[in-house]
Amino acid sequence: MTEKILTFAALQRMCRPTGPAPRASTVVRWAERQHIRYKYDGQGGIWTTMEALNAALGVSARPVSANDEPRIEDMIA
Repeated sequence: MTEKILTFAALQRMCRPTGPAPRASTVVRWAERQHIRYKYDGQGGIWTTMEALNAALGVSARPVSANDEPRIEDMIA
């Protein structure tokens, strides 16, 4: 997934990797439970960004150099 925008179809695959594609309401509930920020796409689905997904996972997409000091928000407890 190198795209910066995650489409409804991509979110469906993340929500239910195997089996039939989940309905929009199922994907919305899944995104809310995972604390993934999303927007409605105007076609009955939702979309999000990799940045929003990373934020929900607690990871930073910020590049780290050898001279960077560790940041408390980048550390996993």
